[in-house]
Amino acid sequence: MRHPSLHHVPLACLLGLAAAGLHGACAPDSGIDGSMSPAEGAGPGGDLDSGGDPEPDAGLLGDAPAEVPLDPDAACGLVTEEAVIVPLNLYIMMDKSSSMTGDQWESAKAGLTAFVNGARFAGVRVALRFFPRDADAAPACDQFAYMTPLVPFGPLPDNAPAIIETIEAESPDGLSTPIYPALGGAILMGSEVAKNHPGQASAVLLVTDGQPQGPADRCGAVDPEDPAAIAALARAGADGVNGLPPVRTFVIGLPGVDQRIAHQIAAAGGTDAAVLVGATNTAAEFQNALAKVTGQALPCELEIPSQVAGGQVSFRDVNVLFALDGAPQEVLPQSPGCDGPGWRYDDPDRPTALTLCPATCEAARSASAARIQILLGCETVIR
Repeated sequence: MRHPSLHHVPLACLLGLAAAGLHGACAPDSGIDGSMSPAEGAGPGGDLDSGGDPEPDAGLLGDAPAEVPLDPDAACGLVTEEAVIVPLNLYIMMDKSSSMTGDQWESAKAGLTAFVNGARFAGVRVALRFFPRDADAAPACDQFAYMTPLVPFGPLPDNAPAIIETIEAESPDGLSTPIYPALGGAILMGSEVAKNHPGQASAVLLVTDGQPQGPADRCGAVDPEDPAAIAALARAGADGVNGLPPVRTFVIGLPGVDQRIAHQIAAAGGTDAAVLVGATNTAAEFQNALAKVTGQALPCELEIPSQVAGGQVSFRDVNVLFALDGAPQEVLPQSPGCDGPGWRYDDPDRPTALTLCPATCEAARSASAARIQILLGCETVIR
């Protein structure tokens, strides 16, 4: 009997990460101490779309076949179930300083609108806020004033109308570019979300076209315009602070950005380098940059199926069915050493998750769509 067909869904609906809390030192006067619990929005998860029923075939794993071929229709298979994933929470902190006026702002609006309306990242939970914030009673350097997003976290595409409505109502009128408190607040919020939703991954995306300016000569003992101080915030978030889960910082640099500073912040935030947008077709390039960052932010771990965790099925009778970009499904072999495509258990003695090996993870993140199921009951194919 044929197993239920694989569902064809965006990569965002397939890959997940159990975020682990790590201790780290707080940057001087950073405000990242986890002492505030802000209100956050929530929304329903996205549904998976049904796909076709492809036959198994070769090709996905190239010339590195598994030791034992396995037909996904094998009689040993007790059940084939969809992989259970953990959501990604992405907090977009977007520059609205006066340098963003004109075509720059219109291009940013168009790119963001196209991104949130797209189907590729359905299920990713996105929140949005702008900086500098409008005048209020909070001190200019207050990171906590940037914690709560203007558009609360909610899954795409459900949250797209609220995001589009908010950016349409906004205009670039800020007289400074206070990256220091804005980034600090976003990291605080990302850590708080991950803390309140164990197992969910959180990341911050800083979008700017300039360099740090303001909001004051000093924020406590820190020069808020010092790139090293801002990088220290990003590093503290990536390392985890006060026992909170780590939050990586991604950076998209729009035309005019100080590229050296943008790369410095991204590297400190655990994301290697900023994604730079050119001036030729800013809207399309910004949309592509948003997609690239979100793809990189997606983690590559899957939850242990309940039948396995509950002891009804042995850990030695688990197989992963995997396909990219509409290709036929294949059995992805277990590769304990991850010396090529495959998957492994996070802990061989006490598994809590199935982890895609780096080569497979990178291929999945680069794909426009991925499909995955877990086949239970057949002896695990091991590379």
